[in-house]
Amino acid sequence: MLDYLLAEKNFATLKQYVNFLNELPDALREINRFSDSIARAGHTLLRPPDAQTLIQAGLTNAQCWRAIGITVPVLGNTSARVLQEVSGFISEFKTVVSVTQNRRLPISRIDPQQFTVVKSVGWGNAPCADVIDVMRELDARLEHCQQSVAKFKAQVTTLAESIHGLFVRFIESLSLPLCSCDGPIPKIEAYYTLGRIGLPGMGYNPNQGYSEDQRLEMAKAHIGRLFNLYRQASTAANNLGDFCYRWAYMVEEAKRTLRTSHPHQTMARAKASLPLLTGSLEEVKTMSEQLVQMAKVL
Repeated sequence: MLDYLLAEKNFATLKQYVNFLNELPDALREINRFSDSIARAGHTLLRPPDAQTLIQAGLTNAQCWRAIGITVPVLGNTSARVLQEVSGFISEFKTVVSVTQNRRLPISRIDPQQFTVVKSVGWGNAPCADVIDVMRELDARLEHCQQSVAKFKAQVTTLAESIHGLFVRFIESLSLPLCSCDGPIPKIEAYYTLGRIGLPGMGYNPNQGYSEDQRLEMAKAHIGRLFNLYRQASTAANNLGDFCYRWAYMVEEAKRTLRTSHPHQTMARAKASLPLLTGSLEEVKTMSEQLVQMAKVL
C-alpha cells in the first residue's frame, strides 16, 4: 500500500489551508479599507482580492473540514467491521470448499448457518436462506462502504476545487501591482509597507516597529510561503483523492468476485477464485486501519 496517500501530513496541510482561509477575513477588511484610501487619493487600482468570495470559501471549507473530521472515523470503523465480516466468511468458506470429497458439489449445498457472520448479532434480519444470500448481503455491505468512500472523496474534492480555483488566484493577485499609475510594486509589498496589513498564520504583527526593509523582506517571504502552502495543499488533496479511488477500486474488485458466484458453481471453482478476493480485501483492510489511526490525530 502506498502509505503516502493517507499520510498525516496530508491532513495537517489541508487543516493549515482551511485555517488560513478561516482567519483571512480581518486581513481582507484591512485590505479593502487600504484600497479605498488609495483610490480616494487618485490612484487607479488594479482589482484587489475578491473578499466576499474568499470569506464564503473560508466558511464552506471550515464546514467541510468539520465534516471530514466526522466522516473519517465513521468510515474507518464501519469499513473495519465489514471487512472483518467478509474476511471471516471467506476464511470459513475456504475451509468448506477445500474438502476434497466436496469439490464437485455445487456451493448451493453449503449450509449458511455454519458461518459465524450469519449467527452474529450484526447480521440482524438479513437474508440467509443459502450461501448466495450471504454473499449478496456481504456485497451490499461492501457497497455501503463504497458509498461512504464516495462521500469522503466529495468532501476532499470541495477543498481541492477551492485550492485550485480560488486560493491560487488569491496568491497570484498579491503578486500583481497595486495600481496602474505607479511602479510595479506587488500588492503584498504595498500592504506590508504602506497599509501595515499582515496575513494570518505568518507570525507577523503589522503594528510592530519593523523597518521598511524588514517589511519588504517579510512580504517576499510570506508570498513564498503561500505558494508553498498552495503546492502542498494541492498535493495533499490529490493524494487523498487517489486514496479514495484506490479504495473504491479494490472494494469493487472484491464485490465483482463475490458476484461471480452462483448456486451451481462447484466448490472447486469457488476455491480457485478466493485468492483474487483475499488480495483485494487485504489491501482495503490496510486502508481501513490507516483511517482508524488517522481519526485519532484529526
